[in-house]
Amino acid sequence: MLQWPWGTGCTPSGVTAQVKTMRLCVRLMCTFSTQGNPARWRDFHSATMLGSHMYVFGGRADRFGPFHSNNEIYCNRIRVFDTRTEAWLDCPPTPVLPEGRRSHSAFGYNGELYIFGGYNARLNRHFHDLWKFNPVSFTWKKIEPKGKGPCPRRRQCCCIVGDKIVLFGGTSPSPEEGLGDEFDLIDHSDLHILDFSPSLKTLCKLAVIQYNLDQSCLPHDIRWELNAMTTNSNISRPIVSSHG
Repeated sequence: MLQWPWGTGCTPSGVTAQVKTMRLCVRLMCTFSTQGNPARWRDFHSATMLGSHMYVFGGRADRFGPFHSNNEIYCNRIRVFDTRTEAWLDCPPTPVLPEGRRSHSAFGYNGELYIFGGYNARLNRHFHDLWKFNPVSFTWKKIEPKGKGPCPRRRQCCCIVGDKIVLFGGTSPSPEEGLGDEFDLIDHSDLHILDFSPSLKTLCKLAVIQYNLDQSCLPHDIRWELNAMTTNSNISRPIVSSHG
């Protein structure tokens, strides 16, 4: 079994733009030459496999290439690497694009690529938007899920469980007065679920929450689930960080 990491991030000599393979059976990592025009150096990007193609999006680059100069670039064009031919592919322009960002989440579902959240230091902005990329038509579409979603954040974790995406944690600017820049963040402990195939029960619970309906006549287990869906945890804490 092969794993395809790309752009290993920061090294003592700067940022890399290498493609590596890792043979999991023998735990051996190899760097190899690729064909085509490679993606620029970057870190904090995402690299998502859809079939035999790896889709690279976002990340933090620099106008001085692999060396950090605080003159950052946040590319919003997707790059595609074909693992069969070991070549970077020429990509057609896309009319609609998400904002460039780093430290976002990316995942593949049903043959399409999704990205959520992230941060752009040039805009000093955290995101909480959800975008879908279709690799056949090579087009982006902004998705507007029903229900209350996560606040703007970066560094969150997104895991696929069946037809659901489970999102946990991440960091956002601290709401405390006098804070809120890149160096004053709050570490989230909340959990959100994006259901791509919600049941009638789930849709009914969302309606109860949305319209603030009376819950007193509902079964105990349903009321417990509604409470769990609407109660925030209280273990989030401020952190001091400037990376990622």
